[in-house]
Amino acid sequence: MSSKSSDRTLVNVIGIPAWLGVIALGGIYYSLFMTVCIAIALWEFYQMAKTKDISPNPFVGILFTILIIAFYWISPPVSQNIFFGIVILGIVGLLIEELIRDLPDAMGNISYTLLGLFYIPLFLGTSIPIRQIDAEHGIYLTFALVTSVWACDSAAFFFGTKWGKKKILPRVSPKKSYVGSIAGMITSFGVMALFQSQGLLGNFFETKDIIIFSLITGVFGQIGDFVESMLKRDVGVKDSGTLLKGHGGVLDRFDSLIFAMPLAYLYLRYLGIS
Repeated sequence: MSSKSSDRTLVNVIGIPAWLGVIALGGIYYSLFMTVCIAIALWEFYQMAKTKDISPNPFVGILFTILIIAFYWISPPVSQNIFFGIVILGIVGLLIEELIRDLPDAMGNISYTLLGLFYIPLFLGTSIPIRQIDAEHGIYLTFALVTSVWACDSAAFFFGTKWGKKKILPRVSPKKSYVGSIAGMITSFGVMALFQSQGLLGNFFETKDIIIFSLITGVFGQIGDFVESMLKRDVGVKDSGTLLKGHGGVLDRFDSLIFAMPLAYLYLRYLGIS
């Protein structure tokens, strides 16, 4: 076994049970874990931007990450005026900070700082209220979403490697095939249906809801993977980081969930479950 394969195996053996264990604990443990992961992923995103001689503002990024996570965790009943006031003051503060930094490519620095905030903490942070909904209603939707995304990725890789010929977006991700993608979507539905059949999703969701959650994890989860591949290809890097040996960076591990979690959260709000 190669050194890289050994590293991947070690991360899987330790990381997967630890990740599932934190989901099971929920509460402050899960929220703190997600905050750390989101902060690291954002830092990796900003480091990738530096390969294009762009300097996002990490101080502003991490500060607003904490505020976004706190908002998801506490869910304060703030008025629309207060919410938009905070957003406007934040953007004004970012512009003033960039003025003081006096670095080249101010537009690029500001753009990447804001893109990182929208792309990572704002999207992935929705996993926190989803886990709170689980605790309040005695369901296991977070487990189902995460497992469905993992199963989709694994099935897409296996079937794509074995039988995938025609590629979907070779300019972005040369190895992703239609066969693998379809296999991933089918597997996602199988996982969500299994959770539902075992009564782990309560009485809230009907068959149509399971189909929609399956589309979220099986289709939009894969789109999230493609989007991160596009961003990495744009800056000329293979992995977002090296923290997870053999697996790249933290952002690489959460790319599918970055799209799946906010869409699942929006759908839960549409159903009136909050």
